[in-house]
Amino acid sequence: MIGIIVKKELRRLFTDRRLVFTTLILPPVMLIVLYGVIGIGARSMITDVEEHVSTVYTVEAPDALNQAIAAAGAEVETVGTGEVDGIKEQILQGDADVLLVVDPEFESKVLNYEGGEKPNIDTYHNPSEDYSSSAHYLVQQVLGAYENQLLGERLGNPAYASVFDINRNNEEAEVMDDRKASGRLLSMLLPMMITIFLFAGAMSLGPDSIAGEKERGTMATLLMTPVGRNVIAFGKVISLGILAFLSALSSFIGIIIALPMLAESMTGDLGMNLGEFIQYGPKDYLMILAILIALEGIFVGLISVASVLAKNVKEAGTYLMPIYFVVMIAAFSNMYSTKTPEIVEYAIPVYGSILAMKSVLNFEMPMVGLLLNVGAALVVTVILVYVIKTLFEKESVMFNQ
Repeated sequence: MIGIIVKKELRRLFTDRRLVFTTLILPPVMLIVLYGVIGIGARSMITDVEEHVSTVYTVEAPDALNQAIAAAGAEVETVGTGEVDGIKEQILQGDADVLLVVDPEFESKVLNYEGGEKPNIDTYHNPSEDYSSSAHYLVQQVLGAYENQLLGERLGNPAYASVFDINRNNEEAEVMDDRKASGRLLSMLLPMMITIFLFAGAMSLGPDSIAGEKERGTMATLLMTPVGRNVIAFGKVISLGILAFLSALSSFIGIIIALPMLAESMTGDLGMNLGEFIQYGPKDYLMILAILIALEGIFVGLISVASVLAKNVKEAGTYLMPIYFVVMIAAFSNMYSTKTPEIVEYAIPVYGSILAMKSVLNFEMPMVGLLLNVGAALVVTVILVYVIKTLFEKESVMFNQ
């Protein structure tokens, strides 16, 4: 009899083309388009800054410094002290990049320095402008090298300006696990996104399945049939779980297609692409599947309880919004966490599931943590299903008395 209830709910979705489109097709398409547009825009912005030739205005700068800045790829414009205010105004408006105001007779002061106030270089740039920030970074590098050059001249040998080398012949300075490097971005974004999509998918279907039927009066008819109320309750929960999982799976596929496009276009050097992503083996996918199914049980239980208590779909949505907010906090709180979770943290409902997904994607999931997470989620789900069954047996709840 449970199978009949489940088939009825599934038929309701798959015979409604609009519902299939909005629940299963539209979410992944939106993700691919959204991430594609973001990626193209970000890559375009980075390329624009990289191709921009910075203009550096200098006042009283030695020829050696001007030549060093020009050698770094920037255009150098030498101006007089009377033009300083005008150049600063151009920097403010984003029409100029960087201004250097150097002490008169700078080099002789440096080379003949014997104590007291040191020669000075004032720099002006606009941190809110990409071109100006990029030019300022370039100038800082040039000034560092120029300072070492002058220090070497003061000491009589340019080699004396450097005390030691770093990684002179060390070709293995970067010691890392390639799999963890490729999964770093995925572990930061995917658990958060999957959790939100999983809850949103269930929330888009659950209220109409239970509260909607109460609102339309069809639930009362169903309760009058000889079918046990516990059977109806279990059928609703199981069908909602299947539909929510399909909805989350479609969004997950959209993320898998879109995320490498976004990462490559925005970073280009994170070493992440679809080929690297599929380094995850069957064991990793099975662990993620187990975590998702267990997490989905909690979500379906919470949404079903709220829907049973509500008199209509609108009221169910009101009950669910605070729960959705808590789920989002749990998802975002894990996004930037870098610490290794304690085993007991995997047992925290929802939060522990997000931690577990992150650990799997980082190839750091302990089997004890997985069992603890899935076990705790199943216990919570069983409790919620019992609450749903109890509520279905209350006339005051089911008939809105």
